[in-house]
Formats: sequence, structure tokens, C-alpha cells
Amino acid sequence: MGMREAEVIARALVEAKGKSVVFTGAGISTESGIPDFRGPQGLWNMISPQVVTLEYFLKRPDESWWMYTEMFYPTLANAKPNPAHYAIAELEALGLVEAVITQNVDCLHQKAGSKRVIELHGRFDQVQCLKCGFRDGIEKHVSNFKKNGSAPKCPKCKSVLKPAVVYFGERLPEDELSQALALANSCKVMLVVGSSLVVYPAAWIPEIAIRRGAKLFIVNITPTHMDSYAELVIKERAGVFLPMVAEYAKQMLKSK
Repeated sequence: MGMREAEVIARALVEAKGKSVVFTGAGISTESGIPDFRGPQGLWNMISPQVVTLEYFLKRPDESWWMYTEMFYPTLANAKPNPAHYAIAELEALGLVEAVITQNVDCLHQKAGSKRVIELHGRFDQVQCLKCGFRDGIEKHVSNFKKNGSAPKCPKCKSVLKPAVVYFGERLPEDELSQALALANSCKVMLVVGSSLVVYPAAWIPEIAIRRGAKLFIVNITPTHMDSYAELVIKERAGVFLPMVAEYAKQMLKSK
């Protein structure tokens, strides 16, 4: 099951000599118990995307914080990496993957051991002040909110603190986007895992890589608009398929 394809991708990674990038979306974390957005059990079937817009947050910060602490934070805080996350970390440790660019905010790549993770949509475990740039760990602010029901305030400028995830209508972090664009321009292999490639500007990253001559491989259960550009499209669970890729890659490196 997928063994030939796993061997092909492993060989491409080895031949790229460290100039490979993994681009991940919500689909890689569904096996860790985190729902995706657009699938049958996706978040947008349970809540309206409207409640995670920047506009909604600015108008109703207390309600927005309630939604975050009830609907998002507990699931993300309790999630554990799955075999797909560990396989990607192993490929990086082998010197085959230069970086992970992720649309996810769950920090599971770091928990699995990945060293260079570029988080295009922020991270769930921090807060930020949109006015002065203050950042902090989120845990104590979640505890305080649960006690008093009021959105936490920035200790520096007294503005409302916001979870450090990118809401709809909010710009992507400039430094992370700049790093991702540079990698897209220079990589030889782009491995997309668990992304529907419909959320822009993040979805530009694989498109830029293709235009620059990189080989594209896609591991995703559902079709994407870029399937026809890929060398291979694997419609299997990432947690089953990627460990095979890592194992083949290890064998190839040993036999060199």
C-alpha cells in the first residue's frame, strides 16, 4: 500500500540533498484528534467562520475569547503529534528536509522534534497585542479569562490581548511569510501534506515552488487544484504513508 510511491518520494528527497520543504495543513493533524476545517466533521460545519474574523474579535473580544477558550484551546493544548509529524521531524534530522512551512497553529511539529518550523498562521499557545506587539504565553491568560470572563489586557499598553493565531482579515506575519517565500524560490522538492491548498496567501507557496522548477508531491485525502502539477498525488493518511517515506530515505542514505 503506497510503498512504490513512498520509495519514489524518498528518492526525490535524497537526490535534492537537503533542498526540500514540507508544507502542511490541517489534514496532517486530524489523526491527532484536531478537526480540519472543510471536511465532513470540519470546524466550519460546527461554527461560522465569521466568529474567527479580526472584525468580530475587535467588536466582541469577550465573546471571541469565550469561543477560543471553549472551542479551540482545550483540543489544541491536549493534542499529541502523530506518526506523520514524527516522520517529518526524522526527515529533517536526516538532513533531507530544510524546513516545515505550516498553516497549522497546533505546534505539533515542534512537539515531534522539528527544528525549523515556519508558522504562517501563528500559534495557539501565545497571545499578542495588536497595538504594541507584546507577546506572552497564553496559559495564564486563559486561566484569568475563565475566572473573570473578561478579555485579558496588555500589561504594557492596556489594549486587549488576542490569541496569536491569524484570524480571517488579518495579515500573515511578515517575517514568516518572507522566509516561506525564500524557501519556495530555492527548494528542489515541495512535499505538501494535508492541505486543501485553498487558503491564500499561504497556498501561493507551493505554486511559487512549481514555477521555480521544484518537484511537487501531494499527500492529501481529498483532491486539490494542484494535483495535475504534482509528480505524485497520494490519497492516503499521512500518518501511515510518511513513516514509509522516512524508512526508505534512511535505507537509501545507509546504502550510499
